[in-house]
Amino acid sequence: MQPVLTSSPPEGDEWRYEVKYDGFRCILHVTESGVTLTSRNGQLFNSTFPEITQYAENVFQKMNKSLPLTIDGEIVFLMNPFRSDFEHVQVRGRMKNPEAIKKLADSRPCSFLAFDLLERDGTDISSLPYTERKRELSELMRSAALPITVNHLAKETIQYIPDHAHFKPLWEQVQKYDGEGIVAKKKGSKWIEKKRTPDWLKYKHFKKAYVCLTGFNPSNGYVTVSVFKNGGITPVASVSHGMSDEEKNAIRSIMEAHGTKTPAGEYTLEPSICLTVQYLTILKGTLREVSFVSFEFDMEPAACTYEQMVRQSKTLHPKLEFTSLDKVIFEKKKRTKEDFITYIIEISDFLFPFLKDRAVTVIRFPHGSKSESFFQKNKPDYTPDFVHSFFDGSHEHIVCEDISTLLWLANQLALEFHVPFQTVSSRRPSEIVIDLDPPSKDDFLMSVHAANELKRLFDSFGISSFPKLSGNKGIQLYIPLSPEAFSYEETRSFTMLIADYCTNAFPELFTTERFIKNRHGKLYLDYLQHAEGKTIICPYSTRGNELGTVAAPLYWNEVQTSLTPASFTIDTVVKRIKEQGCPFYDFYRNPQDEPLTAILQQLKKKS
Repeated sequence: MQPVLTSSPPEGDEWRYEVKYDGFRCILHVTESGVTLTSRNGQLFNSTFPEITQYAENVFQKMNKSLPLTIDGEIVFLMNPFRSDFEHVQVRGRMKNPEAIKKLADSRPCSFLAFDLLERDGTDISSLPYTERKRELSELMRSAALPITVNHLAKETIQYIPDHAHFKPLWEQVQKYDGEGIVAKKKGSKWIEKKRTPDWLKYKHFKKAYVCLTGFNPSNGYVTVSVFKNGGITPVASVSHGMSDEEKNAIRSIMEAHGTKTPAGEYTLEPSICLTVQYLTILKGTLREVSFVSFEFDMEPAACTYEQMVRQSKTLHPKLEFTSLDKVIFEKKKRTKEDFITYIIEISDFLFPFLKDRAVTVIRFPHGSKSESFFQKNKPDYTPDFVHSFFDGSHEHIVCEDISTLLWLANQLALEFHVPFQTVSSRRPSEIVIDLDPPSKDDFLMSVHAANELKRLFDSFGISSFPKLSGNKGIQLYIPLSPEAFSYEETRSFTMLIADYCTNAFPELFTTERFIKNRHGKLYLDYLQHAEGKTIICPYSTRGNELGTVAAPLYWNEVQTSLTPASFTIDTVVKRIKEQGCPFYDFYRNPQDEPLTAILQQLKKKS
């Protein structure tokens, strides 16, 4: 059963609404003898997405009274509660090598989001009203102890898509989180296989972009549209949909008069005519589900840039304005404010989990990284009303709850984002961070040596740790915790234990001496930094230096002598994540409460 695309969402009591996710539509079938995961075109995905089928076996095959069961849903790779990264799902869907599949299934697993129940206990319930099927699916998910709302940080690879009574508040969330759209479903609708029906309507979250007309294929009527990127012109789509015959004929005439005909019979044109196009997402630099909207004859082609396309891809508050985008911010590589804002947008999905519910302190560089800077703890008087804040008893801190707030700070040239170890609703830490601070940038390899020694120690405790570049000269080691599991007093006992061990076992490497003049060229292990009220540079934040380096999370196999912080800049980190994933992917899914509790209990016995 498939929905019909609509240009206006239906509203009224007869409709319910679900978030639409960009992934692979699949049917999950579970019996006592096994599990099958089948795509819409009949392809078996069992070996392609083993993290889903194996999880389904573990969860559902114990529920004999519910078997056989058949669930309709979507395979996704969640970036936030409302958006899936289709590019990652597509890459996974094409993989054939079992070892490569297993590696990604373990490190960056996809999920199956269930939205309809077609069979339970061997009984076909597809002809029941939608609301009845939804109720039974919800009960099934609850009895299996599976998430009944979508959570991108959950470990469970099977989750439930809830339905909503009202369109507008759900649509606002879809826009805020850059989701694909909404599916509206009639309460009484039946599930009918291989039928596209107006009982289900899909309303998509299309974006608009300015592009240049650069090519035309007279054999099929498609035009090539491009944007300026890195000093050159880059094609981003071929467009035909949305154009009238009159508009296509006008383009044909322009191309014949002013274009250059290629040996293949197509035409190319130097950027001179601008268009507005509508699209769904950007996939590998290409616009998906793109259609023509209008000509923009008064627009200069130079305005059709990749950076404007990225900015327009987000739903931003109407009061948010960008200024002085051509100002050079990072001197050594001549990166501008526009480059910085583009980086912040592209990294935002990975930055937000560490900013969420944190009282942020920023360091602003009003004239770029070479000029003066200042800490900003308090929300300025001129802050727009869409920016939320939190009073901690001393300061009215800004809290980055959405992309508009983040970009307002970026436009203020807040080049550094520093966050406390606890959320605004807690006085207990959500992580332990140990800062390894060498004497100078030239001594960075001391941090590499120290980090690996600490990893060996943590491994002996059964503790998983996560390394991150400070973005300047050192490395910081993170240990995730459940938000209310430990007090700062308890975590201080642990960090003191680590400090004592390091300074005793490696006296030539570590020191806890706070005065620089007394460190004698040793690496400073700043265990005192982990305390209420203290802050640390946020993962993926830039640093205010001339290179535009990033406090980038690392994989442990990268923490070796070849590691160079200068390689992790706004030019490289986004591409790195797209190719390798985020090294902190498991951070919030993997709290180290159990081994840390065991260590603290041993410390109490000794005292």
